[in-house]
Amino acid sequence: MRGEISSGRHSKRHPYDWYVEQGWETWQLFQALGGFAQELDTGEIIWDPAAGFGHVAGPFVEAGFDVWLSDIVNRVAWADFEHMADYLRPQFFSADFLERERTPMQRPCSIVCNPPYSYIKGIAEAFARQALWLATRRVCMLVPNKWLASKGRFRLFMVDYPPLAVLHLCERPSMPPGDMIEAMAGRAYRGGMIDYCWVVWDKTRPTASGFTRTIWLPALSAGHIAPIEGVA
Repeated sequence: MRGEISSGRHSKRHPYDWYVEQGWETWQLFQALGGFAQELDTGEIIWDPAAGFGHVAGPFVEAGFDVWLSDIVNRVAWADFEHMADYLRPQFFSADFLERERTPMQRPCSIVCNPPYSYIKGIAEAFARQALWLATRRVCMLVPNKWLASKGRFRLFMVDYPPLAVLHLCERPSMPPGDMIEAMAGRAYRGGMIDYCWVVWDKTRPTASGFTRTIWLPALSAGHIAPIEGVA
C-alpha cells in the first residue's frame, strides 16, 4: 500500500505521478555538486518545473538562491517556508512545463526536478529534453534507475545529450503519493522500494558520447558529501 511509482499497476498510481520525495535526495545532490556555487556566483535561478510539495527547493532556498517552482497544480507545502522572510521564499507559477517556451523571467537558470515518470508515455524523457532546451547551465533529474535501461533512450544518452554524470543513491528513497501522506502518517517515508539516481547534465561542459561518469552517493549515515571533482 505504499503506492510508490512502479510498485503497482498503472491504474493504482496517482494520475499525475505526484510522488513526493522526502528532501534528503536533493541535499545529497546539492553537496555532491558543490552547492551549485557557479549558479550562486552568477545569480542564475534554480527552477523546479515539477514542484509538487516543493521539497526539491529546500537546499537552494536555505542557501539563498532565487528559486522558482512551477507545476500544473499548486500543491506546494508553503508551511515549510513560513520561517523565512518573504523575499527568501520560492516563487510559484502554474504551468505545463512541456508547453513553456522560456525560463521564468527569461533569466539564466539550472533546472532540478523529480519529473513525472509514466502517466503519459515518454513524459520523463520529454521533461529531460525540454529542460535541456530551456536551461542555460545544469539539468538534474531524479529518476528510477530502471529509466537508464532503455533502447528507446539510447539516442538521448549516447547521441543527443550524453549526461555528465549519473549519481546513484545508495539509500532507497520512499516516495509516497502526495494525496496519501497525511493518512499514512509515520509510514509515509519508510521502506523505499525503488532505486533512484540523479542524471546530471551541464550544458556549459558538453560530455562526449560514452564518457558519462557513474558515481555512487553514500548512505545518509555517512553525513556530509564532499564535492565531486570534475562534476561539481
